[in-house]
Amino acid sequence: MSLCINPQCKKPSNSDTLIFCKGCGSELLLDGRYRVIRELGQGGFGTTYEVLDLLSSPKVLKVLMDNHPKYIELFQQEAEILASIQHPSIPALDFDGYFHYFPAGKKEPMHCIVMEKIEGLNLEQYLRERGNRPIREKRAIRWLAELALILEQIHNHDFLHRDIKPQNIMLRANGWMAMIDFGTARHINSEYQEKQAAGAITSINSPGYAPIEQVQGKAMRQSDFYALGQTILFLLTAKRPQELMEDPSKKIIWQDFLDDINQEFEQLIASLVAINPQDRPNSARDIFNKAVSIEPSLLGLDEYFSSGLIASPLNQNQLTTFSAPSPQPKSSSQTTDNEKTLKATTSMFPAEKASQYQTSATLPNIINPSKQQKSPPPISPEFTNRCYQELAEFVGPMAKMICDRTISANPHLSESELVHTLSLKIEDPQQAKTFRQKFL
Repeated sequence: MSLCINPQCKKPSNSDTLIFCKGCGSELLLDGRYRVIRELGQGGFGTTYEVLDLLSSPKVLKVLMDNHPKYIELFQQEAEILASIQHPSIPALDFDGYFHYFPAGKKEPMHCIVMEKIEGLNLEQYLRERGNRPIREKRAIRWLAELALILEQIHNHDFLHRDIKPQNIMLRANGWMAMIDFGTARHINSEYQEKQAAGAITSINSPGYAPIEQVQGKAMRQSDFYALGQTILFLLTAKRPQELMEDPSKKIIWQDFLDDINQEFEQLIASLVAINPQDRPNSARDIFNKAVSIEPSLLGLDEYFSSGLIASPLNQNQLTTFSAPSPQPKSSSQTTDNEKTLKATTSMFPAEKASQYQTSATLPNIINPSKQQKSPPPISPEFTNRCYQELAEFVGPMAKMICDRTISANPHLSESELVHTLSLKIEDPQQAKTFRQKFL
């Protein structure tokens, strides 16, 4: 079925064999290459659809429904952002993906953007699908770190998102995040700063997620941090920001809904949702660094994130187009790679469990490969791929990075030693055993 996007069309549903709408006569093949198959949703001044391109690949079409000059400016800026920030965590603008569409009998065009379709659920849908059950603290820290890296990409290009909230963050099927909907984003340039000083910036208010200064038309980078903090609180409590406010003071009382939260993590969240923007972190990198200090197993996430591998770590075709970053050279005064690998192996476990994984009876002789009588044959790419696919079932999308870093640090590992070492990355001993058994 093909849909007609003419707002005045009375019968928009058409056979996918037609070129023109039988109801109003408008073209069904947009820009000569896109066929609309269903509506995805409606926003403040636009409607989104799923379309198929000439190769029948699904894309997202965003159509501006109000040609007010201000809306057109924001719409064009969204296309500029998608074109300039090329990263798997941000939808890519399709080639020549900004165009005009003229419905039948209309002289004024409809502005259209076609972009990559992010498969998955937004975080609001995700929480609803799991029965409004909050996520655990460790996952919240990991997601916060990843979202901070995405936000760093946006801010480094001198853009503000201005509408971060659970509905605008996608959880891909492979476990990685993506940030969407840049319809209200702004370029932080001299013109923006002049308009802001003159009080001429449009107020953007997603209730509960937009801080006071943004509602007043004075958004800054720290405004995005506030929205990010409120999003994490939603995931941790399964409650919307309004439910965490104490009337009439509007004081946030989210601590009452969390039990035994890490004190450092609590302080980080409190800094994100501070009323005064000067009390929030200075940069997205500061947020990421703090998250890593709380959860050391995230160390190296930024290297993996910037490599492009996060697009689809379980997709073999995509993997061939990306390569993990080369390890940085170590000075002689630093800890050796092998020693760091052993430290990373045990750091992922609680202290009371770590000792059982540090005995010589448990850990194979990989600390000093040069003492082995004979080096085993190189591990094949096929075996490596199988390892990270199986490991992903237990540790999620970090599996690829863990495998690559383990092999890089220990190039003389045998296949059995690699399996054993990777199993130590799995916190649950029974799951670690299950992982090893898959290779017997």
